[in-house]
Amino acid sequence: MDGASYAPAALAGRVAIVTGGASGIGAATAEVLAALGATIGILDANQTGAAGVCARIHARGGRASSTAIDVSALADLEVAVEDIARELGPVTILVNNAGMTGSNLLDCSLESWERVLRVNLTAPFVLTQTVGRRMIAGDAGGSIINVSSSSAFRAVSSGGAYGVSKAGLGALTRGAAAELGPYGINVNAVAPGLTRTAITARAFDDAGLDTAVHTGPLANLLGRVSEPEDVANVIAFLCLPASRQITGQVLHTSAGAVVGAG
Repeated sequence: MDGASYAPAALAGRVAIVTGGASGIGAATAEVLAALGATIGILDANQTGAAGVCARIHARGGRASSTAIDVSALADLEVAVEDIARELGPVTILVNNAGMTGSNLLDCSLESWERVLRVNLTAPFVLTQTVGRRMIAGDAGGSIINVSSSSAFRAVSSGGAYGVSKAGLGALTRGAAAELGPYGINVNAVAPGLTRTAITARAFDDAGLDTAVHTGPLANLLGRVSEPEDVANVIAFLCLPASRQITGQVLHTSAGAVVGAG
């Protein structure tokens, strides 16, 4: 998806930070936002992947840069935001996409539990706080989107800490929407189901993914695997003026998985 279904310059002049933008949903989001005219700052430890995304954006006439950072290094996040703002301009879009899975609840060590929550929930909190303060100071509004998961709404063995962290993002989204709304800042979340990414590829081959969306606890109503672009386009919509009255919401992009496929 190249953003062609939206006005090509709908986000011209906007600067977007996308965490975990080197691959999967993050990479697709960076490219869709860039196609809409936004300037992109990627935060990701995978600099090879991030450089590839930036190169594709540059080849299409867009502007993007990347910063090598593990978002669990919380003390480094504010400096990373400062560097992006200095290089690219004031940040008015934040996509908290970086995430990791974990082991099942009974097999999860305390160390693993804390790391998953640190990456999936605490880093978005720190970035929302840091970027939100800058958006308020800039007095130009903004959009913050958190990438949650259908695992936050279903009883599935997808890793105890993972589901908890993604559920926590819903509360963070609502709380931030309440606090930042008076400043014209919209805060929302998207909740994907099974999506064709490097993470799911470690657990399923293509045939396994197709089976999983048709039968079992991960099935969805459409019997269809999501592509990263399916989620990225919803994130893009939440950055557009057309969505200005949507805030504090979790938009499900799981093909109805949380309803149940019967």
